[in-house]
Amino acid sequence: MQEQKTFRCKDLGLACEFEEKAENEKELMKRVEGHVQTAHQMNPEHPETQEKIRKAMK
Repeated sequence: MQEQKTFRCKDLGLACEFEEKAENEKELMKRVEGHVQTAHQMNPEHPETQEKIRKAMK
């Protein structure tokens, strides 16, 4: 079984309590994209944003 991946907005330096977990990076990315777009006006389609999110995943 694959280890869960976790993402927290705090790890991006954002003052936000949002935290999400998923079975893998791809699934986690899907769940996080909507949040960063609506809550932080970040464009999830942008490669730079995707890279930031990936680096913040644990």
